[in-house]
Formats: sequence, C-alpha cells, structure tokens
Amino acid sequence: MKKISLLIVLAAVLLVTAFCVSISAVNDLHAKKVADGLAALPLPENTRIAEQKSIADKLWGSGNGMDYFGALLLESELSLEELQAHYADSVVKKQSGQRIEVIEHGNYVFKTEVSSDGYYIVYALGGRNSPLIELYAELDLRGH
Repeated sequence: MKKISLLIVLAAVLLVTAFCVSISAVNDLHAKKVADGLAALPLPENTRIAEQKSIADKLWGSGNGMDYFGALLLESELSLEELQAHYADSVVKKQSGQRIEVIEHGNYVFKTEVSSDGYYIVYALGGRNSPLIELYAELDLRGH
C-alpha cells in the first residue's frame, strides 16, 4: 500500500513539474507561430528575409500580461511606403542597428548586423485566441 501511495505522489509531482515546464514552451511556440505566419507571406521583389525573431514576454505597458511578438528583419531595395503597402496587416518600420527599438521592455536584438539603410522590421502581435493560450499566458511568470 505504501508503494502505491508513493507512486501516486511521484506521478503527481512529475505531472505538475511537466506542466510548469510546458508553460514557457507553449508561449514561446505561440510567438513563433506569429513569426512563421509573417515568413509564410510572399516576399516583395528585391527583398530577402535576413532574420526571423519571436518573443513571448511582457514587452509593452505596465501591469501584467503576456505579449506574443513575431518579426522579420528584411533587407530590401524597396521604400518604407512600398513595404508598408505589401505588409498592410503588419507594422513596418525602418531598422537601424541590431536592437529591436519597437519593444518597450527588455533588450532584444537581431543577430544580423544591420549595415546599411536597406533594413526594415516587419512585425505582428499574436493574440490570446484560445482558452488554452489564455491559461498559459496567465500562468507564465514572464508576463508578471
């Protein structure tokens, strides 16, 4: 009887541990889907993806809340206006330097060296579009 009780307690501890470890992984995966969605869009002419970035964290504002950020660092011969027209459902800004300036909290950077005027960041935010994502967003300590 003691062995069965010990096994039940051990299984419960393992289950709770696995759930806690999965919280950040699920949120990171949700942010990666945002970036993957941007990368799946057709590229305009004379443009290449230099880097793809996804972040799940508290990125803007005060208080609690998880943000899901997906971005592409583009190298393009097109103008900002032309890229904005192409990526109408996302935000496009000029990128100067490796630091991602559009994020308010944290020091996030691209690995790619931004060495000319032809670099742009295209980004989108993911929502809490399911009860599961809502639960994981509330439980992730990065959002608090």
